[in-house]
Amino acid sequence: MTQDQQAPNNTPETTKKILVITDADALVLEKKLRLGTQVCNLSYLALLVALSINSLLGDKFNLVHWLIAVVPLLIFIPGLIKPQHRTYSWLCFVLLMYFLFLVPLLMSYWSLIYWVLTLLVTVLFAAAMMTSRWLQYWNYYLSSKQ
Repeated sequence: MTQDQQAPNNTPETTKKILVITDADALVLEKKLRLGTQVCNLSYLALLVALSINSLLGDKFNLVHWLIAVVPLLIFIPGLIKPQHRTYSWLCFVLLMYFLFLVPLLMSYWSLIYWVLTLLVTVLFAAAMMTSRWLQYWNYYLSSKQ
């Protein structure tokens, strides 16, 4: 997908990569993007449901704790409805905080809900990271076709 282009003085330090996406590459990219978006949306919804179930089925329901757990994820809904690669990138940064919070809980309590939450955060992180990249390539392809 990339080609080397050298500056006029032909020194190796000035070699610049140019991205070339063919129509055949675009077909594969579109399939990957569609699948990545679906995995992201499903794991996003599953994470919201799992966080809500964890709060509701806990010892006592605390609305403030539930809001602290869910609101950072709800911020990304507009960007997930109308896909933008920056939304997926920022979602990855926020998911790192969830991961940092969940791993010590998982290692301390070994509860099934912490396993599920960690798995959902990990799947969503990987899917959002790849979808962000594929969406960048797709937008580049569409802009180069005009």
